[in-house]
Amino acid sequence: MLHEKLDLLAKRVEQLVAVLQNVKQENLVLKQENAGLAAELAALKAECRELRLGRADRSEQVRTRLTAILGRLEELESLQQ
Repeated sequence: MLHEKLDLLAKRVEQLVAVLQNVKQENLVLKQENAGLAAELAALKAECRELRLGRADRSEQVRTRLTAILGRLEELESLQQ
């Protein structure tokens, strides 16, 4: 009777060790996937930051050009009067 219980216990321990190994492997895969996703997120954030800066630069260029054009128009209007 005791021998049977010990055998069952040993079998259960082996099963738990196998489950633990599977969980460790899954955990490793998930950590690698997480690292990849974190790197992708960082790259996307950097790309967004660059796009925002580029858009701000373009907006400033447009503003500067419009200011110059408006200045010229005012000069032309003052010459015509």
